[in-house]
Amino acid sequence: MQRLKTLAVVSLTSTALAACTSLDQDAQSSASAGTDAQSTPSATVDGATLPAFFVDWTERALNSRWYVSNHDTKNGQWASEWRSKNVIALPNGLNLKMTSKAPVNGTWPWAGAEIQYRRRLGFGEYQMIVRAAEGSGLTSGFFTYTGPYYGTETNEIDVKFVGKSPNEVQFNAHSGRLNAGLMKYPLDFDTTKNFALYSFIWAPDRITWYVNGEFAHEVTADNFNIPQEPSILFANVYQARNKEWVGEPNFEDGATASYRCMSYRPLDDSSSRTCADVYDSYITGE
Repeated sequence: MQRLKTLAVVSLTSTALAACTSLDQDAQSSASAGTDAQSTPSATVDGATLPAFFVDWTERALNSRWYVSNHDTKNGQWASEWRSKNVIALPNGLNLKMTSKAPVNGTWPWAGAEIQYRRRLGFGEYQMIVRAAEGSGLTSGFFTYTGPYYGTETNEIDVKFVGKSPNEVQFNAHSGRLNAGLMKYPLDFDTTKNFALYSFIWAPDRITWYVNGEFAHEVTADNFNIPQEPSILFANVYQARNKEWVGEPNFEDGATASYRCMSYRPLDDSSSRTCADVYDSYITGE
């Protein structure tokens, strides 16, 4: 495999955030593939520059830097609850599972899984090596988010997988009440059968997404108000209420999104370790 380019990755959806304006509400607003030209991010960084982090989930369990969601979701875009028992670490990575449950007192009959990085992160490179959850009705992925629940306007950057469409990845960004337009990016592999490296670079004037080190999509400040607020990094799997977007529920009890690596580094950091540095070893086993 060719040497991977410098990248970054993020996915988005939130926990107790009924006000979140995620892809679930904007599935109709699509951008077409193949019309983007890659450009260079601004070198000026006005947002937060927190320390880089790198996590190899095949070698490390969750620690105190991560919050695990564990609550019901009677409102919002979810058709499942969050249960901490569905977050399973080691030996083969971090696994976020869907499990069935008794629908008590109006709760949903399914529970998903979600983790959140406890520190807010700003402009920089976000990367993940992930295999998406399989099954119509499910969505999985990772994203950055802050919004009214946290005392700010909605700022969100998404990398999403929809179980009914295993040969695509979806990108979007949200700023206030506006979204950049859902981008359905076609892939030549099944995201539910294969691990791949997904990333984005969040700069003050643009967001650029990559798949396996190759440019995929970009939005710029010329046509969208780029998020500026330091945000929380999420990864999750859940059943969504918007069936037009995710399809009719048809998935197995135990459907799992598997994460092998997560990393972040600020824009001015070109030396900290990233998931791109270990991607080849996950594919070749060497």
